[in-house]
Order: sequence, then structure tokens, then C-alpha cells
Amino acid sequence: MLHKLDSFFVSLYIWMFIVITIFPLFLLYFVIWILVFPFDRKKKTAHYFTVLWTRVYLTINPGWRIRVENRQKIDRSKHYIMVSNHQSIIDIALLLQLRINFRWISKIELAKFPFVGWVIWMNDHIVVRRGDKQSVAKMAESCKRSLSQGISVFMFPEGTRTRNGAIQEFKEGAFILARDTGVPILPIVLDGASSALPNKGFWFRVNQVFTVRVLDEIPASAIKEFDLQHLIDHVRNGMIRELEQIQNPHQ
Repeated sequence: MLHKLDSFFVSLYIWMFIVITIFPLFLLYFVIWILVFPFDRKKKTAHYFTVLWTRVYLTINPGWRIRVENRQKIDRSKHYIMVSNHQSIIDIALLLQLRINFRWISKIELAKFPFVGWVIWMNDHIVVRRGDKQSVAKMAESCKRSLSQGISVFMFPEGTRTRNGAIQEFKEGAFILARDTGVPILPIVLDGASSALPNKGFWFRVNQVFTVRVLDEIPASAIKEFDLQHLIDHVRNGMIRELEQIQNPHQ
């Protein structure tokens, strides 16, 4: 009972803080976006402001701690097709803490929400309507355009959030894109978000460690050697092993 009461008050505090601050922080973001627009076509400045913005929300609860592991495996001179498991709506905020400019593939429904949706459009993130072949084809072209400009793209290959914390089957879109463009894949494993805020839940966990672990990139040369399903299985199995190691470090 006491645990549920703590969760209620922490959740109330976090949601109230978000409601109170989201408008002034968006206004600040909008001013910065306007000022740098003529000089920053890749939207780096606006993107890094969202890194700070989400950092504020991730650190307002003193019971939360963020571990970013293997950041040095990111080659800042390269661009990637980034893939990650999907545990919670918190995931994008965690991924932003890698401090790498990328275009996120978002479902179009999310882009309709105030503030979040406006940032998606203004930062040139890429939206897709699931199940719509024309929308998927347009998304693929937008991804290729971003990659040709030296900007990484990010996808959740599971397509939707997990219900039990386990990594689900992967869809093939990110891997077809990697094969077609010759761009390396950068796998990332997230843990903690599904416990902090479960799928379709509203109550935050009081104490939680979030882990963002960068894995070894899959270079273009290796991507060519795999057939498509083998490539998907190779990446997914590697992420499953890493997630298990994060959750059971002493085994």
C-alpha cells in the first residue's frame, strides 16, 4: 500500500511538472528553431535542445538514474541506421541522451499530439502510417534522403512497444534500408523503461535505473554477407543477449 502511495505522489509530481513546463520549454525551443533555421538545415541545434529538454524530465525524479554505456562505440564521423528495442514511451528520451543527431521514424498518430507532434515536424523526423504501402514507401525515401545528407535514422524494428519487457520479433524495414544504402547498423539496447512506465500505464516507478547500451556496429561489408533473415536474426539475437546480461549481470 505504501509503495502504491509513493508511486501515486511521484507520478503526480512528474505529470504536473511536465504540464507546467512543456509550454515555456516549447516556446524556448521555437525561438531557437527560428533563430538557427537559416544556418542549420540539418536541425542539429534544435535536436540538441530536445536532448536537454528530455534530460530535464528524466532527472526530475531523484529516484531515477541513467546509465549510458559504450558511448565511445559511436563513430561521430559516420551516420547510421540505429535500431533499438521498444519498452515504453520513455524510450526516445533515453535514446536522445546518446547526443547523436538522428531522424526518428514515428507513427503518424504520435505526430498529431500537441508539442510532441510539433517537434516531430519541426525537427524533420519521419512519420509513417502503419499498414499503408504508399506511406511506407514515402518513409523509405525520406530515410534515404536523410542518410544521403549524413544524418542517421532511427527505427524501432519491433514496430510497437513490448508488453512483457522481452524483445519481440523484428520487422525487416530497417534491414532492407541498410542493405539498399550500404549504411552500417548501430544496435542499441534499452532497459528500465518498461518498469518505470509500463505499456498503457500512467504511474511511474519511484526508483529506477535506466540503461542505454550501445553495441558494436554492423558494418556495411558484413551486411552484404548476410541474407536478409540472417541479418535480422543476428542483430536481434545479439540484442537479446545484451538485454539478458543487463538484467542479470552476475549470471
